Amino acid sequence: MVGVPKSKGCQTCLQRRVKCDLLRPECTQCTRYGVDCPGYTRPHKFMDEGPQLRQRFKKKQSQSTATPTQPSESIDERIIPSLVAQSMGKQQPVVFGSFVLTAFTRWFGLNRYRVHMPWTAYIAQHGGQSPAFDAAIFCVNAIFMGQKHSNTMLRRSSREVYSNALRLFGGRIRNAEAMKSTESVSITIALSLFEAYSRTNPDSWAHHAAGTALLMEHRGPKAHLAGFDRCLYLSFRSFLVAEAFVRGRRCIFELPEWQEHIDQVRIEDMSSPRVDGPIALFIDLQDRIFKEVVKVPGLLVQARELHTADDPPHTRQLLSAQVLRSSQALYTLSAHLRLAAAVQSYQWCNGSAANKKKVPFIGPIPSTFPQEFANSVLRGVDHCVYILRLLLDHLESDEVRATHGRSGQDEDVSLADPLPFRFVSRLNVNKGKAAGSDMNEAEEKMPSPDKWLDLVAASMGLEAFDVITCASPSPDLSISGQLSDPSEWNTAVSIR
Repeated sequence: MVGVPKSKGCQTCLQRRVKCDLLRPECTQCTRYGVDCPGYTRPHKFMDEGPQLRQRFKKKQSQSTATPTQPSESIDERIIPSLVAQSMGKQQPVVFGSFVLTAFTRWFGLNRYRVHMPWTAYIAQHGGQSPAFDAAIFCVNAIFMGQKHSNTMLRRSSREVYSNALRLFGGRIRNAEAMKSTESVSITIALSLFEAYSRTNPDSWAHHAAGTALLMEHRGPKAHLAGFDRCLYLSFRSFLVAEAFVRGRRCIFELPEWQEHIDQVRIEDMSSPRVDGPIALFIDLQDRIFKEVVKVPGLLVQARELHTADDPPHTRQLLSAQVLRSSQALYTLSAHLRLAAAVQSYQWCNGSAANKKKVPFIGPIPSTFPQEFANSVLRGVDHCVYILRLLLDHLESDEVRATHGRSGQDEDVSLADPLPFRFVSRLNVNKGKAAGSDMNEAEEKMPSPDKWLDLVAASMGLEAFDVITCASPSPDLSISGQLSDPSEWNTAVSIR
């Protein structure tokens, strides 16, 4: 104590058996200043620090209100922290199930009859066994909840967990067996979905999808026939087709072994007791169409490499015949699908043949109603037929005939994409050209992540991008179609 014997102090404090702290002007117990305390006689001159403390307290209070404080820990976190971890682990399958139902409404309506083990069941059974897998699922759930509830903290947490998932997945690359496992394929799919949902970069989802295609190709088609591996193939095959178009590569499903795999899965699903007649017919037509669609990226690659052929005129003729054959096959299969969808729609909307009075359909659409699924596939077919028509016009153009008809090989062949059209991801925003209000308007015109994911999955990947036509190829333009100068482009075709 300063200025007072230890035996003296505040009378109120002495009754409570607590000595008054005279180093501060205010008593900690009776909340009186030492000058006015009835049990204390100041022997020395005492300086009142009350105004300074009040001024300091006001500054701290203003600072605390300006910066949001972290939420206090719950009683579970203070007493038993493991309860929180267990609770969050149990919530992951539920949240991911909500994500699937929200982002893949049409895909889920059909493929729930085809998968043996869905994502939610696999996450519930294998959660907590692989840190990389857990982090990949958690980042998808966090970005989904953050976007749904406009929660900035969840979005920030999703990016942090995403970075952690990338780091953990990088450790699996050193192990060849781990890279061929089911978890590795599922991790790349989850990371691709995160990139598509967060829209950090227009083509970042395609980079992860390329990794998925590489892993599936190394594993082979036989590894994706049963269990959760079958679900991985069915749930993400449309994105692999979209990746092949956007990045200008061949699709793995055009390989003969994968073509047989598509037929095998199609026959097994058609004979499954879980599907009825309309769904079985739709599965048959959809997979037949899918077999033709996956060949188109390879035809585009052949057209780009036409100048390297030994006999360009003969190769061009063969390629034109393949393009025409694929276009005719798609047209025939789509006509069958349109007829089947029309018949099914007529039966639902008008009732049985005995009911002569035509009553419009009222009520919720049944779960077995394939109309929405057929519409998505038919729009994808229209996209593909349009691309094939552009390719056929390019191959039959006079410029291509003259260029590839010369006997001598050009040594200074341009490295630019010779095709007069590009594929641009619909998640693309040209941040280098747009600024201010233009950037906001461009982002508003972009499709929402939920809508975009469902369109890609249900249309066999053909609604993931826009087809952009130009007058002449630009050497500065990559195959993925980054718009460098809008004045160089004549027409922007967005097939809706």
